[in-house]
Amino acid sequence: MTDKITGKIFLIPSALGAEGNNSIPERSREGLMTIEYFIVENERAARRFLRSLGYTKSFEEVILNKLERDEDFEESAELLAYLKSGRCAGVISEAGCPGIADPGASVVKWAHRLGIDVIPVVGPSSIFLALMASGLNGQQFVFHGYLPIESATRKLKLKQLEEESFLKNQTQIFMETPYRNDGLVKDMLSVCRSATKLCIASNITLPTENIRMYSIGEWKKNIPDLKKKPAIFLLLSCER
Repeated sequence: MTDKITGKIFLIPSALGAEGNNSIPERSREGLMTIEYFIVENERAARRFLRSLGYTKSFEEVILNKLERDEDFEESAELLAYLKSGRCAGVISEAGCPGIADPGASVVKWAHRLGIDVIPVVGPSSIFLALMASGLNGQQFVFHGYLPIESATRKLKLKQLEEESFLKNQTQIFMETPYRNDGLVKDMLSVCRSATKLCIASNITLPTENIRMYSIGEWKKNIPDLKKKPAIFLLLSCER
């Protein structure tokens, strides 16, 4: 049996926006300060996030390995040697939690295979914060990530999700890039049933946070403007 690798990998949630650092607990901030090896989705965003939390080490002495997609992760002799020395590494996504709708799962899978301890750190996840605040079913839910871009295909997918939601009493959760939010909302209002519940949670944890849950019929009377606003959408169909 090989000697246990004593270094740990910390999964570090980052703020959901430039003004969202208050959502990072103090204990999470403290754990960052001694780490000198990071796997990051975006190097510039990671530097900015670390500095905003009071990280003082020089980035000339800190390793930042970029991981934009899980499929790009490759085993690193440098990382393994670092962890074998007893030092800890961190994984930081661009916004939110590593491994949840962001890269990081590949690193965790590798760590488990080698018996390396993985430490999930408390911090914001827009998906779970939106579900908590929606009032929809938190016992049965599915996150679908991004829906199809093309409107006709997206409408078919929305109808499918609505039907599954009704049959399983299941909250359907999905997202879109901010500049396509309004197109997604338009498609939902055109194909979903009036009684279906829709929660739209935008700018979560930021000063401009807005979380509202209405029926599709009610949303049609007050169509939101979501241009350039990061948003999570939650759908629950209670009747046909």
